[in-house]
Amino acid sequence: MKSPLLTGLLVTRPASLAMLRTAIGDFARQTWPTRELVVVHDGDARFDRTVRGLADEHGVDAIVERVAASQPLGALRNRSVELARGEWVAQWDDDDRHHPQRLERQVDALRSAGADAAFSAEQLHWFKARGTMFWEDWTADPWPLGVVQGTLVAARRRMPRYPEAARGEDSALLLALATANATIARVAGIGWSYVYTYHGGNTWDEFHHAASVATHSLSSARLLAREAELRRRLAEYDPPLPAIVLPCGNRVIKIDADQAAATEPAPAQASAGRKRRASTA
Repeated sequence: MKSPLLTGLLVTRPASLAMLRTAIGDFARQTWPTRELVVVHDGDARFDRTVRGLADEHGVDAIVERVAASQPLGALRNRSVELARGEWVAQWDDDDRHHPQRLERQVDALRSAGADAAFSAEQLHWFKARGTMFWEDWTADPWPLGVVQGTLVAARRRMPRYPEAARGEDSALLLALATANATIARVAGIGWSYVYTYHGGNTWDEFHHAASVATHSLSSARLLAREAELRRRLAEYDPPLPAIVLPCGNRVIKIDADQAAATEPAPAQASAGRKRRASTA
């Protein structure tokens, strides 16, 4: 029996081209078998051709639409939902990384719970310039906000409209789902499936990202307990992430592309970075 169609919703712009290539590649490698990608952008005709070429290069079934410039992000997200043909839709941000099993794990959780939407309760938060990563757990936040809002997978028929705002639209959509009595599945234990990336050109500034890390990072004991799984799962990303460090008390966990590094004493600068809790969205 053929699996129901899932539509990835990707809003992008020319400034995101370098990251967009990887995001489309991550979508192409998803293990959920029946999927399409909707790409909405406000670039020029040349960028439109480039986006279509990237979809063809990766063998992705894509609907690409060029829209008028200067529209708020919420309006572009609404247009992507309007173009979707899938039974389910999934937010697919152009500047983040997505493990090959992300969609499959979330759809399985949604179906098992008979839910209208599913969100991961955890994420990896990567500060790209510094090569520093944190594993975050959002379950302590008040319901319904105790999920990673950028990991939306939902039944298209239950999707409210996003507010036509420049940012914060995903939080508003989550609250609208809850207000409409949608059943929301909170998926634990898959923080490795989504890498939220701060690169300096995000919608939210560095202080926003720093606050997220300060509030949600796993304790050293919980992080160490997941180290082996983290190494194994990061090795499954293609292309691989560059070398990263995860602050872990007075030590750091170092992971390079071949996953060979071990846990070592933290250098002074890593400790200082932890105190500043830097970066984004």
